[in-house]
Amino acid sequence: MNEEILDSLNAIDTNYPVPRVHDFLSRPENIAFLKYVFKDPFACHVFPGDIRDYPLAAFLDDMRRDIKQAKQIHLWAYIPTCRYRCHFCQYPTIILDPHSISSQMVFRDLVDYNIKEATMWLENVPCLADSEVGEFNIFGGTPSLLPELELRRLMDFYQHHFNFSVATMRFEGEPGTLTKQYLRLLKELGFTKISFGAQSFDDRIISACGRMHSAGQCLDAIFNAREIGFDWVSVDLIYGMLGQSVDDVKYDIEKILQLDISHVVCTKLHMETLLKKRTGVSGERESLWQKKGFVCGPNMKFPGLGEQYQMRELIEKHLSSVYLEHPTTYFHRNHQHPEKWKGLVSDLEKQYPEVAIGLGGSSKCSRSEAINLTGYRKYKEALDENCLPIGEIRGISAYQREVNAFKMALSTLVPVNDSVFRQRFDGKSFFDNPIIRRTLKTLVDKALVIIDGNLVTLTPNGVTLVEAVINTQFVLPQL
Repeated sequence: MNEEILDSLNAIDTNYPVPRVHDFLSRPENIAFLKYVFKDPFACHVFPGDIRDYPLAAFLDDMRRDIKQAKQIHLWAYIPTCRYRCHFCQYPTIILDPHSISSQMVFRDLVDYNIKEATMWLENVPCLADSEVGEFNIFGGTPSLLPELELRRLMDFYQHHFNFSVATMRFEGEPGTLTKQYLRLLKELGFTKISFGAQSFDDRIISACGRMHSAGQCLDAIFNAREIGFDWVSVDLIYGMLGQSVDDVKYDIEKILQLDISHVVCTKLHMETLLKKRTGVSGERESLWQKKGFVCGPNMKFPGLGEQYQMRELIEKHLSSVYLEHPTTYFHRNHQHPEKWKGLVSDLEKQYPEVAIGLGGSSKCSRSEAINLTGYRKYKEALDENCLPIGEIRGISAYQREVNAFKMALSTLVPVNDSVFRQRFDGKSFFDNPIIRRTLKTLVDKALVIIDGNLVTLTPNGVTLVEAVINTQFVLPQL
């Protein structure tokens, strides 16, 4: 296995420089980092609790406590419908034809269940109704499939039952469904931010990953959104896809710069080996690449790990003159603010509670977290029985709360300030925490962070490898 990983790391496009992290990852003493980045590049934004089988009553008490103390919260609703399934997708979704009569019933049911779950949250955590929502997001799936009537009904509920007095509203769609008419509807309803997954601006790459939109529809969505008055348009790109070269990623980034996109998310795809066997969030479905076999053709192969890091460094280099990265993988133009919702839940001086309504949603506060059920049938059954549709709850011990706070702050790529940490933890320094203290010594020795007084700053290698830093190094001591 290690030989296979090293071969992938050494798969380099000779037309581009060897990636900076190649030397670090190829050293035997750093095998834990190498195995991690080969296996799972996505887990950086997950900060799990360490107490399993945590009681629901205790979780709800924790949420009440933190929500009362927080200045704002992040609130989001998940609408899991899609008109097709991308080849790489392993998330819980409901595939339907948005124009069929039966689909209209599904849309109605989805909104009914979403409202019912939100109502149960308000009953169990009454302070939610008064807490300021910093940002409200509708994520998917493809929520832009929702018919106008159902979207209006959903938004009428949220705006009348939660405190939207200072909230910004963000909507995630899909370029083939974000028509000018639908964008006008979103603007009328109060949304000011639009995001969608382009994945690439090359139709060949888009088609290879099973997407049914075109690069032209991506451009239409951008231009139409601007014409209607959306100043904030965020585009998601993926690197490491089937048939994709470093040149292809360069083309996509040059397109981002040419279009003057306000925000861009650049996500690394899993390696081919993992795509063949990983069952994803719900553990119930294979990806279409697994089910139907990999789509192969002339020059259609997955890039190796070395090429993926060449792609990552090219993205950093090309965007660095006009964009800042905050948090990792999220880029915003210098003159605009970073993603607000990510800051609410990860910036050290905030790290406010997050409430997620819908299939597979993740709700958390400083002391515990809950993950919703990811199977739609079980999700509905729970709500029909007047139970919150929660699949797993974990508590977070006192030591782990400090570690999680530090890791979340590190993921923002902003220097972690011990003075701010002390304000959060009653004067206690993060250097007092044995897990953080021991880990920082290792990270300094490996030249992944620099400590200067109260500040811990990631080095360039640390920025690139921050997911591996967070998920392999902060481990509880063996008892």
